Amino acid sequence: MIKRALIILLAILPIANLSARERGDEARVVLGTPLHPKDSTKSFRLSNRLIAPKGSWQCGISVMYADFSSDNSDYMLLLQGMNANASFLRLTPEAAYTYKDNHALGAKFQYTNVRGMVDQVSLDLLGNFSADLSKLSALSRSMGSSIFERTYIGLDKHGRVGIILDYIFSYTRTKTQFNMGEGVSDYTLKHKFSFDFAPGVVYFPMNNVSIQVSISVADLSYNRVRAFSEGVVVGTRDNWKAAAKLNILDINFGLTIHL
Repeated sequence: MIKRALIILLAILPIANLSARERGDEARVVLGTPLHPKDSTKSFRLSNRLIAPKGSWQCGISVMYADFSSDNSDYMLLLQGMNANASFLRLTPEAAYTYKDNHALGAKFQYTNVRGMVDQVSLDLLGNFSADLSKLSALSRSMGSSIFERTYIGLDKHGRVGIILDYIFSYTRTKTQFNMGEGVSDYTLKHKFSFDFAPGVVYFPMNNVSIQVSISVADLSYNRVRAFSEGVVVGTRDNWKAAAKLNILDINFGLTIHL
């Protein structure tokens, strides 16, 4: 599915030549031009150069995929005879409009799928406690939408390399289901409203194509979680959470077309 999406994106790149960045030449917009006059009172000042001209549209997709297996893990020293695996997939299509030079406002949709399976594992805590688990599986699917404001900071005089700062307000619904053996599976439903800050870097290999890498480093969220067993609510939890973090699963790799 990911390969098919990338093939489609690469196929339409040649027909996107009339991008706003190229049309900017007709309007005498020079990429890489400093947006603010240089401050002569300071010996050094980071210059914000034009990298995203006003009036351009952008659409793209961010992808994150990871696969874990007990065969190559160095952190399972307490687990004996373990046979487990897990996978993580996140797809995030997005669209935005540059309402001001180096400032864009947009929306995105996010789908996340996390799967985990433990066929057999034995836990031994220095001979004081032991337990055996088998045929334990977990499946978590989430869907969400968000609006974001993206600020670009152009770093080079050609308008190719820059920093991006994303401010994101989002809602996410997550269903996590657990199953052990042939028993009836229990599950939880989580509703999350959050405000995130995600910095990153952007590079334009072509006039109308950019590549971004970003990571969420801080968020403020409200979470409502309900636990179900045999279709009946058995527990509810509401909480606010503020966190500053660096999580490898929060890294997003994106490809964007600018029109």
